[in-house]
Amino acid sequence: HDGRVEIYIQDQWGTICDDGWNSIDAEVVCRQLGLPATGAVAIALAHYGQGEGPIVLDDVECTGLEAYITDCHHNGYFSHNCIHAEDAAVQCLAPTTNYLHPVRLLINNSISQYEGRVEILYNGTWGSVCDDSWGYSDAQVVCRMLGFENAIQAFGYSEFGKAKGKIWLDEVQCVGTETELGDCIHLAWGTHDCQHYEDAGVSCTNYVQTEYPVRLRGGSNAAEGRVEVEYNGVWGTVCDDFWDIHDATVVCHQLGYRVATRVSSNGEFESGDSSQPIWLDDVECTGEESFISDCSSGGWGTHDCSHYEDAGVVCEGLDLVIRLVNGSNLLEGNVEVMYNGTWGTICDDYWDILDARVVCHQLGYDDAVSATHSAQFGQGTGKIWLDDVACLGTETNLAECSLPSFGSHNCHHYEDAGVICTNDHNHAANVELRLVNGSLPSEGRVEIYYNGEWGTICDDYWTIADATVVCRQLGYQSATEAISNAIFGEGTGHIWLDDVNCYGTEENITQCSFIGWGENNCLHSEDAGVRCYGTFNAVRLVNGNSETEGRVEVFYNGTWGSVCDDSWDIQDANVVCKMLGYVRAVDAPGWSTFGDTPAEGYIWLDDVECNGDEESIFDCQHSPWGEHNCIHVEDASAVCTNIPTNPYPVRLVDGHNDHEGRVEIYYNNEWGTVCDDHWTTNEANVVCRELGFPGVADGGALKEAQFGTGSGHIWLDEIQCEGSEYFLHQCNHDAFGVNDCIHSEDASVICQPNYLNITLKGGNASAGRVEVNYNGGGWGTVCDDFWGIHD
Repeated sequence: HDGRVEIYIQDQWGTICDDGWNSIDAEVVCRQLGLPATGAVAIALAHYGQGEGPIVLDDVECTGLEAYITDCHHNGYFSHNCIHAEDAAVQCLAPTTNYLHPVRLLINNSISQYEGRVEILYNGTWGSVCDDSWGYSDAQVVCRMLGFENAIQAFGYSEFGKAKGKIWLDEVQCVGTETELGDCIHLAWGTHDCQHYEDAGVSCTNYVQTEYPVRLRGGSNAAEGRVEVEYNGVWGTVCDDFWDIHDATVVCHQLGYRVATRVSSNGEFESGDSSQPIWLDDVECTGEESFISDCSSGGWGTHDCSHYEDAGVVCEGLDLVIRLVNGSNLLEGNVEVMYNGTWGTICDDYWDILDARVVCHQLGYDDAVSATHSAQFGQGTGKIWLDDVACLGTETNLAECSLPSFGSHNCHHYEDAGVICTNDHNHAANVELRLVNGSLPSEGRVEIYYNGEWGTICDDYWTIADATVVCRQLGYQSATEAISNAIFGEGTGHIWLDDVNCYGTEENITQCSFIGWGENNCLHSEDAGVRCYGTFNAVRLVNGNSETEGRVEVFYNGTWGSVCDDSWDIQDANVVCKMLGYVRAVDAPGWSTFGDTPAEGYIWLDDVECNGDEESIFDCQHSPWGEHNCIHVEDASAVCTNIPTNPYPVRLVDGHNDHEGRVEIYYNNEWGTVCDDHWTTNEANVVCRELGFPGVADGGALKEAQFGTGSGHIWLDEIQCEGSEYFLHQCNHDAFGVNDCIHSEDASVICQPNYLNITLKGGNASAGRVEVNYNGGGWGTVCDDFWGIHD
């Protein structure tokens, strides 16, 4: 575990120069080799002899969080001013465990302590673990290897970033009692059918179940009250001798709250019953303990107190730890909640898709597909912690929903609630609707396409708000009536939705509350219908960053579908943009720039060729509906704008840089100047924004030919702008060429320069994803094409 450090690159081993070499760099090397990072010693001047071959790295500077020495800052591969007499070396401590195959956790490419992507050392090389069959028992083994008491959750789908290099393990199946991960059932080392977007991860904790739960009583809400602890099956109080914020913090943490905001003494929250024991006295916590029973005290039942000295707390910021159990994969299962050191289930009373959505989001998934009932994933055991949960669907933690008191319920475990989550963030948009059997296209029985089949919606609780969401999703302005009792005839097959409850503002019917897909107590005689009104626009833009851009979809035969990008150009995009009420198109991207349609979605149009003057894309030349030779990676898109084209561009001349100079405008195939009569900040602002600058600088509206006199025509005079115009020629002015000026009155501007702010996200102060903000327009990322060490 000591020696000269060498790196294998381009099929050869090479050394590292010792310029700037220190203990932090040595820690990264030791950790990369699966050895303890603590106590690593950096050694210089070829202490273990001079190497041969290239010197690969020089001026290495690590933060200590890197997973690989090559992730540290350095001059670039093979760029150095060294000789082999300066070869760097390290001394690492001997391994502290006897694990044959150690594990580590990383977030992206930085070492993490409590949670992260799982990597395992095999044959001298770190590699990741595929999430096939990855579950809670596997995570328990990893967490115990790392010194934790337990696992909180098993993650898939590269939740903590994609690894690079080897995938060592696949189809891992642990019982949960194995000494190390390599002891579990798995495919042969290096055998897998995975890619790095399937890298497995874990979240670990030292939180273990306790024999001595606590509760709060007598407060005005669940987050405050007299502290009671259960001992030998009997609840008793805690005396307030030495009671302080550290003790309160432990109680609040044990109950799942983030902080204790106040301590209470002298029986503030209604003294305990005189028959209740006082279980603890002289409690002294450091604040780091997991349970109040771990703190120093006088011993169970030993005290010199009365109940008017009962201790209390006020907590804040409930954060519930949750997990899914008994599912066939990581995306599904019964929901369990950690409270007071114990896992417990949730009753399915009033459990719906909005509650499921909060659970799935909290666990890091994109959305919920279904809220399951009646212990679909098997009956739990032990506590039922929650009942009558009511979420809006926008909460970030289940604790933010409306909840009753923990443990208060009227349920049995055959009513355990569960969820089915998805990582397809477009799954709701993929659900199609149609109206059937109406006398007009704008009315009919509502049918919804799910899981490859059309089905109906039950009319239980069906209201005008629900009908409004359906109509808007279909492209109409709103609904005039919500129809019940199968007025448009009975459907066949599945009844997909029941107990639908919308606010009326949702963009998609699946964003409303409902029981779960296919769960209902209805017959087809209860099929729901709608009557819609308003102009139906049979084209839309989908998946753009704003409503002015996106993948082009057209409505045909009751279904939305995409347009293939064969022959797609700016003229075609122009027609689409004008159909949507915009002035013109500025771009006509192909190759699914805004994401491709789901594989089962229709491609309605191909070989579209417009001249740009058509009122509708359907008036353009195109292949017959549904006939194409395309796949969805060829979906066409459009970017629209309400800014018209500019027939009279401007430029700045004779300035010292690109954002200042004499203003000139192009008219009648010639450049000419602008007279400074009435020249103010308003006019200068229009010029600067027309040229792509943020605006005019302070004092930047200049007169009297400040950047020299022009020549030729003076095209504009008496200009008066409001300041909101897109182009200078849109302002009020005399006719082109009409003026009473000479070139010594030529107008000029100094514009604010464009600026670019840079930050790092997702890592630490010296490592992370690069994001830039251009002219205050919002943060965005940088594509990695040609990205190298010089960048």
